[in-house]
Amino acid sequence: MITARRTAAIAASAALGLALLAGCSSSSSPTESPSSAEATASAQALPPVIIQSDQAEAQAKVGDFLDILVSDNELGAVEVTVDDPSLIEVSQAYEEEGGAAFNPGGKVLAPGTAVLTISYGDGRTRTVTVTISE
Repeated sequence: MITARRTAAIAASAALGLALLAGCSSSSSPTESPSSAEATASAQALPPVIIQSDQAEAQAKVGDFLDILVSDNELGAVEVTVDDPSLIEVSQAYEEEGGAAFNPGGKVLAPGTAVLTISYGDGRTRTVTVTISE
């Protein structure tokens, strides 16, 4: 049989729990919008500029990333260089453990015009002129 004291303890615990829950769910301040830094960070999370295998020119903005598409069987034998490293920081193709493969590409650093040279393992080369705006 439940005693009066035990019933009172259970009721007090339940009331305290409900009060805490109510206190957590109410807020005295209005909902805040994201700060300008958060908004800028999410706005910069844009997809990369894709450079197709038959493309000779591309447009990019400072801060963009470049993704140079190459076939899977060429990944390990492709080298990308740039005529002006102050405009584009080039990254080479690579494979991670587990099989994830990444195309060569780069990060656009400053406005101007840069020429990427893509050299394939079989001796072929091609160039892509990248026009970079602010």
